[in-house]
Amino acid sequence: MTEQEKQNQKRTKAAERKRKSREKLKQFDIKVVEVKLSATERTDLAELCKVRGGIRGEYTADEYVALLIHRDKERLNAQLAELGCCGKCGDKLPGGCKGLFKGDSACYHTNQALKLML
Repeated sequence: MTEQEKQNQKRTKAAERKRKSREKLKQFDIKVVEVKLSATERTDLAELCKVRGGIRGEYTADEYVALLIHRDKERLNAQLAELGCCGKCGDKLPGGCKGLFKGDSACYHTNQALKLML
């Protein structure tokens, strides 16, 4: 087999792997999201992936970010379940008056809405 044939065979195998990878992503409706991180944030992410993975092994950045999203969603759902209604307008929270009465001490949007922020 010539060097050219070997290279063509490698390219064909690589293309097949990439095609299968794309099919898997499509099958599970996985979308690629690009994130811009500073050098410090990238270093922190690498450390977090390593330490948080524990004895099972290091998380990939994808796994770590997905896990953070799942955990924050659980936390948000628990917080939303506890909200009830606004003391001023009586509407269901977190929407309520949508800030119409913000500034009034009884309005959810004056102080309590900050609890939902990160």
